[in-house]
Amino acid sequence: MMDLAKLKDPFPAEDIEWRVQSSGVKNGKPWALVLAYVTNRAIMDRLDEVCGPENWQNKFCPAPIDGVLCGISIKCEGGWITKWDGADKTDIEAVKGGLSGAMKRAGSQWGIGRYLYNLPTGWANIHENGSHRDRVKVPDGKDVWVKWDPPELPAWALPKNSPRPTKPPETPQDAPQAPESDVPDFTAQQIVGALKKQLGVKMKQSGIATAEEQKSFYLYCTDGLTESVDVVQNIIDRYDEYLEKYKEME
Repeated sequence: MMDLAKLKDPFPAEDIEWRVQSSGVKNGKPWALVLAYVTNRAIMDRLDEVCGPENWQNKFCPAPIDGVLCGISIKCEGGWITKWDGADKTDIEAVKGGLSGAMKRAGSQWGIGRYLYNLPTGWANIHENGSHRDRVKVPDGKDVWVKWDPPELPAWALPKNSPRPTKPPETPQDAPQAPESDVPDFTAQQIVGALKKQLGVKMKQSGIATAEEQKSFYLYCTDGLTESVDVVQNIIDRYDEYLEKYKEME
């Protein structure tokens, strides 16, 4: 019998990818807030391992406002159970990016990689020998290319007895590095604002159309928690679950 609880187990560091969520320049030094995701390959491997290749499947379909929906189905004792989630198409390789993003979110509905939302705020280690390369936006509108390494994962976010990832090289004194204290206070607020707009779209798509209805649903989901990036992102990732329970209260 399959143990679906194992879907929630942490992944090794090599199965985690990092993307820049927000960036800027402070006191002449670039900074970047980065978020962690499980790779699509790792999600498929985990489903094969826990469920068996013959006991799971995925489906894709268009979502409103040019997005993509993904449903991951697992064959349980009572039949097939499907959990859905969606994502917007990306700026680069729009279709492929949309499919990938939707499957990652659908995987989170099953608990795959959901622990990553509990990671502390991740600031990129920017230095000239970094393994990643991205553009950082500056106030005058010109982008600056920087190299960076992701933050080190804490022990609880790695499999038991997992070897610690190799630390990135020390950052030179004169390398463009922005410690957390140099990051503008409005950065997290901007991210929360963008996420709330995304959440608003999902509300309208599911029939929660008026401002009063949306406020009531949002207060139900936050349940007194302090508004933060993790809180709003969690609502988006578990939206169907929250919506179902909310409707049961009506």
